[in-house]
Amino acid sequence: MNLEKLKRLQLEIAKRVELKDKYSIDEVKYVIGVDQAFLKDYVISAVVRMKYPSLEIDEKAYTIERVDFPYIPTFLMFREGDPAVKAVKKVLKDKSVIVVDGSGIAHPRRCGLATYIAVKTNEPSIGVTKKKLFGEVKLEKGLFVLKDGDETIGYEIRFKRFKPIYVSPGSYISLNTSLQIIKSCLRGHRLPEPIREAHNFANEIKRKLSSIIV
Repeated sequence: MNLEKLKRLQLEIAKRVELKDKYSIDEVKYVIGVDQAFLKDYVISAVVRMKYPSLEIDEKAYTIERVDFPYIPTFLMFREGDPAVKAVKKVLKDKSVIVVDGSGIAHPRRCGLATYIAVKTNEPSIGVTKKKLFGEVKLEKGLFVLKDGDETIGYEIRFKRFKPIYVSPGSYISLNTSLQIIKSCLRGHRLPEPIREAHNFANEIKRKLSSIIV
């Protein structure tokens, strides 16, 4: 496995990133949560489409695929990216924003899983993680901003009852709109509802398959 070659591929994908809103926040009709679960050598990619801003569940789908790429931090797009894209395409509608359990541009090469999904679907995406993968948090104008030097690459959202989460645009959406959409999807839990529902759905499928896949 040539990691240097994979790094170059990530850098090429990152060149296609656009931090401009494809849709204004008032135009967004759906948010699509994406999360994945692993069962032996298989990845279950679960997606939940919700109406926005009501967050009413509109449709669910999933894919199951064998995984042959190892777990290597900052290279998850090569392990999980294509299965996630296939699942997203099952529920994708116009004026959707994809909300991914994974990084966007808050990544050493500006190409996290959310960025990969955005570029492959040509639709806006936002990455949300429970741990900070990359960057330094600084307080600026009342916001906890994730910085790489002078460049803003995302935000930390802090809670009174939970540990923080980290938000960064994937592509085709601005930093500010990414933050506003994620904040609007928080409903009393640490994770935004699209990811929380996708996570629950992925684990539901995993439980059902655990007695079949041996």
